[in-house]
Amino acid sequence: MRKVPKGRFMMETSKPERNHHLLVCTVTGIAPFVSYVRFLFKEWKEGKFRGDHKLFVLNGASRSWEFGYEQELAKFAQEVPWLEYVPTVSRPWEDENWKGETGRVDELIRKYADQWGCTAQNSTAYLCGHPDMVENGKGILKRAGFQKEHLKEEIYWIPEKVAT
Repeated sequence: MRKVPKGRFMMETSKPERNHHLLVCTVTGIAPFVSYVRFLFKEWKEGKFRGDHKLFVLNGASRSWEFGYEQELAKFAQEVPWLEYVPTVSRPWEDENWKGETGRVDELIRKYADQWGCTAQNSTAYLCGHPDMVENGKGILKRAGFQKEHLKEEIYWIPEKVAT
């Protein structure tokens, strides 16, 4: 454990033309996004945030019981116009009661980015969690026109290199 936090994985709100925030994560990678939502919700309730920034959260897990904040985020999304939340399960055959979206979260980026109107011109994308998802997600977003400066990432561990 580090003695102090490292990194600055914060929401970029200084550019009004980039008011869409596409937040893509796996399991515990949701933590910084929950922080963003809670903060903005508090500001919204106090009249300090007008909802001029929109948050679009794609949260992936293997099975639904791995979602730590699903109910909280779904409740916030029902209460405010500036938040969309979609959890997705990549192993629905192991989770027969799951009725929501299925598939790996990185495979759903284009579908939801298009549906929500998140483009390279109006959005910043944030990827947090499993390193393979982050790399795949960056590639998908770059092919959609996102520039490096509009992609933010937080990788939870660095995979070991496999000797060949």
